[in-house]
Amino acid sequence: MQRGAPRYGKDSIGVFGYGSLLTDPGKDIGDHEIARITQLSPWRIEYARCSRGRSGAPTLVIHDKGQPVAGAILVLDLRSDPKGEKLLLVREWVRKRECEPPLERIKVMALAGLSNVVYVDLSSNIPDDKLNADYLAGLAIKSVVPEPERNGIRYLADNIARNIDTPLTDAYRAAILRLTGAKDLAEAEQKAKTRG
Repeated sequence: MQRGAPRYGKDSIGVFGYGSLLTDPGKDIGDHEIARITQLSPWRIEYARCSRGRSGAPTLVIHDKGQPVAGAILVLDLRSDPKGEKLLLVREWVRKRECEPPLERIKVMALAGLSNVVYVDLSSNIPDDKLNADYLAGLAIKSVVPEPERNGIRYLADNIARNIDTPLTDAYRAAILRLTGAKDLAEAEQKAKTRG
């Protein structure tokens, strides 16, 4: 193999992410990552799920009112085997990182030349009639005190920094600033902490 050549092939196992998984994949996944492939999400994405792991803050999920967003495949140093044991192991790692949803929500697809790319397909739990900037902002602000490190305002700020842009992103950010009287999301997070 030539120096600088990819250390993976079609049978390598990957994990697709477009949010916090890219900066914090967790030890199991992170210890096995050998490369990243920049990849637009194959589906539309929006802030359409209240996350129990973030005290009800909105998180990104597949949703038909969204749009494709910037993501990446984390290529692992594991290759698929005839019994599928390594693929199941990776699905369990992803499931554990995502607060243990049913295993059937941890799916596998072919993408970017890899046959086995694991991804999360959690269902939306915010009704369409509430999927608006003010409702999302209220949920994000409420999550700050119970989840100082994993709150919705910080999650939104981190996603914006990763160039993740959904149809609601700009209005959602603006609503948080308006409701907290802040000039930026960092200040909004501090104000939400202070107000309790």
